[in-house]
Amino acid sequence: MDKKQYDILIFLDYWDNDNPTSDAQLGFMFAQMDNEDESEDIGKVYSNEFLYDNPKEAIKKEIARHRPKWVIGLENSATLLLPYHRQKKILINPTVTVDDLNWVTSETIRNTYAFFSANYEKDYEVYSKVYKNVAFYPMQKILFISDIKAAIEAILSEE
Repeated sequence: MDKKQYDILIFLDYWDNDNPTSDAQLGFMFAQMDNEDESEDIGKVYSNEFLYDNPKEAIKKEIARHRPKWVIGLENSATLLLPYHRQKKILINPTVTVDDLNWVTSETIRNTYAFFSANYEKDYEVYSKVYKNVAFYPMQKILFISDIKAAIEAILSEE
């Protein structure tokens, strides 16, 4: 893969459920497949298999290695991307605490976009107190890349 293909790194959510039901496992697998398929033409995709052992370290290593223009994170991967400053990012359903809003620069606010579904309403409420590029989808319990792909592509094309 050439350097240009590493300009956008996409970190899908990773499995972190110790006592899953078969429905939860099946839902996760289908979501992974859908998000992976929809993301392949956007950038380099990292799925559960890559992130599973140590997601925080894996993400940190890939960002340092490739120095991408953009990173995109879904759910728990998006949460791990919250503290990254001087990095353009698109976050989908991160879990947000008040501590995540400390020491945020105007550059980070300008270069970070976030999307939240109904299951993440509380996170949306906390996040939107500081960040401006945020969208809430109250009619959807969970967001897939396919739901917001046009918005992601519009953000990435602004550059």
